[in-house]
Amino acid sequence: MGKTIQVITDRANRPDDLIAPGEVLDLKFRDGAKMLSLRASKLLHLLVDATGADACADKVHSIPIERLNSFHVSLEEFVETCRELFGTTVRMEIDTKRGKALKIGPMLSDVERDLDDGDGSEVRFQLSPVLRLVLARSNHWAALSRRAVMAFESRYALRLYEVIAIRAGLSSKASETFALDDLRSRMGVPPGKLKRWADIRRYVLDAAIAEVNQLSGFTVSYEPVKRGRSVTGVRLTWAVHGAQGRTAVARELEASRVGRKARRDGTAEAIVEDGDDLPTILTFPRTG
Repeated sequence: MGKTIQVITDRANRPDDLIAPGEVLDLKFRDGAKMLSLRASKLLHLLVDATGADACADKVHSIPIERLNSFHVSLEEFVETCRELFGTTVRMEIDTKRGKALKIGPMLSDVERDLDDGDGSEVRFQLSPVLRLVLARSNHWAALSRRAVMAFESRYALRLYEVIAIRAGLSSKASETFALDDLRSRMGVPPGKLKRWADIRRYVLDAAIAEVNQLSGFTVSYEPVKRGRSVTGVRLTWAVHGAQGRTAVARELEASRVGRKARRDGTAEAIVEDGDDLPTILTFPRTG
């Protein structure tokens, strides 16, 4: 077994930890493929987490529907999200008696959900053979915050968090340069969309970084890489929050979603540390 499944087993008693294999976090969306929606990404994390130490076992797992309460989806939305995961394929190279082979399969192989949402109702599911194999062989992983994952409101923000989290575990690495097309692929920008650098900056990077900095344990920034006058790449830089930053993030995750975007944009009430037990509330006027 790889290191990732051992970490999943060892950290089973840490309720805020979502251990995810790097092979899944570092995936790219091929040209023309639709990226996972925010709902599908969140559900996948919750289902893999629910398998625990048995993630690689060929068995039916279950999760109480009440544990999916923070997911906030109707029955039909849940069905559509599962269909999305069935339609998203994982691929990896494996060794066989005949030599190297390419193994391709969906994320899930079976899902069953009780129609009654009462006490004791649950979702039963099986991870696909290829995803189980990925988990079994994975030797690099990242610990995501469950509360942060569930709090993200943008699919690009969650995707950026995943991209940064798997790299932040490398102590010698605090930045990486991505070609613009590579970044589009990793972030799952729909094909043919956001072709201009100005659009990538505004609708993907600026918005995602603001949310990641507000809700995760990282501070992320970027710098465009140019060839002549054209932007050809992006250098992402990240750092782990210090004590004050972690406190601010924890308080934001405890706070209501209402007003979160305004607090992030600096256009409404924001909580800041003043050295006392109680936070100070500053009100920022709207401008523009």
